[in-house]
Amino acid sequence: MRRVNIQAAFVGEGGDSDHGDEEGIGLAVRGGEVIVVVPAGTTDDGAVASASTLRGSLRLETGRVLLFEIHDGAVGAFFEDEPAALFDRREETPADGLSTLSSQSPKPEHGSFGGAAALRDTSAVARDIMTPGVISVAPEQSVDEAAGLLTFHGISGMPVCDQGRVVGVLSEADLIGKSGSVVGQVMTTPAKTVPATTPLEEVARLLLDGSIRRVPVTDADRLVGVVTRGDILRWAASHAPSRSR
Repeated sequence: MRRVNIQAAFVGEGGDSDHGDEEGIGLAVRGGEVIVVVPAGTTDDGAVASASTLRGSLRLETGRVLLFEIHDGAVGAFFEDEPAALFDRREETPADGLSTLSSQSPKPEHGSFGGAAALRDTSAVARDIMTPGVISVAPEQSVDEAAGLLTFHGISGMPVCDQGRVVGVLSEADLIGKSGSVVGQVMTTPAKTVPATTPLEEVARLLLDGSIRRVPVTDADRLVGVVTRGDILRWAASHAPSRSR
């Protein structure tokens, strides 16, 4: 077992504990790791019995990685899967991937991903890689409507807008782990957003430091798109400096 920062066991899109007195414990299992969120000071022996949230990643024989999050007392659970290669790139050491974006980061070794270098050496901004025409929801809409939108469009989260202004973010984890009848009661707020002219390196840093998967993009405080971790990774992979072994 290993103790982890509570942001490593985030609930919803905000990266914070609902109670402020919790911590995460990492449990190694066959094919991956499970993180349980427990009251601060819980002993290793009592971790599983005291867990309020269970989340983790499991490597499947199909070549994909299953990501899941389950909340105590919830009626459902959040699941998604992604190619193992994409998961591995996100989990690479800071020098090889997107985890360290400082200009002081060491140069990648030959044959490594080098995403951080690609992000530092570009003039590209959020507008260049964002997805426009974003599906959004209003604070007064019911959680049932919101859940239907996520399911119908095959997405795991979306901005919450009030007359075009982003006031929060709603994820599957918010719907599963929080109680409320309308979106405004369960959304994560305040929303973290970036202007359309934000450099990609700053966008990537926000996604990583904030332990969030997507960030709404605004222009004059109005929603114009969204950038996800996957968008950043795909752009960096296609623009990384070529190197011979």
